[in-house]
Amino acid sequence: MNNDKFVLVPVELLKNIKDLIKDSQYGDEVRKILESREAIESQDVTKLPKEGHVKRVIDGDTVELQNGLVLRYVGITAPEAGENYYKESTEENKKLVKDKEIKLEYDNYKSDKFGRILAYPILSDGTNVSIELVKKGLAELVIYQKRRSFIHQEELLKAQEEAKQKHLGIWSNNN
Repeated sequence: MNNDKFVLVPVELLKNIKDLIKDSQYGDEVRKILESREAIESQDVTKLPKEGHVKRVIDGDTVELQNGLVLRYVGITAPEAGENYYKESTEENKKLVKDKEIKLEYDNYKSDKFGRILAYPILSDGTNVSIELVKKGLAELVIYQKRRSFIHQEELLKAQEEAKQKHLGIWSNNN
């Protein structure tokens, strides 16, 4: 059986089954997820984790932390399954963060409609993983019209322009 599959489960379902599974191998993990939900839903950055251990890399811009929370990298988007450079983006993300401690730097937006936390993953040497992926042409900057700019928007834009000029990754087919 493949346990590597990522599945979104409605919070209401977890709330309804938490008492049934509290003494099982999943009870503690579900409890932690539900406790974190309050912070995510309230957008209260003081209650959100400041760091985390990357348990699993889901794709080029999303990881699962040891505490069960899913972190989506803010300000960027990487190729999805079936798209060009999906594998390369996911593999580079694994090289950068898998089984490592990361710091989480929050921006203006703290969570998305799927309940994932949104933050910049920062390595122990200070490397911003979002910028690193964009610099290598394995992700691109996302700019939302009529919304506040991202904290690292200028750095991300510069990294993206450099990747485009060098025809790296997702920009390799552009002339």
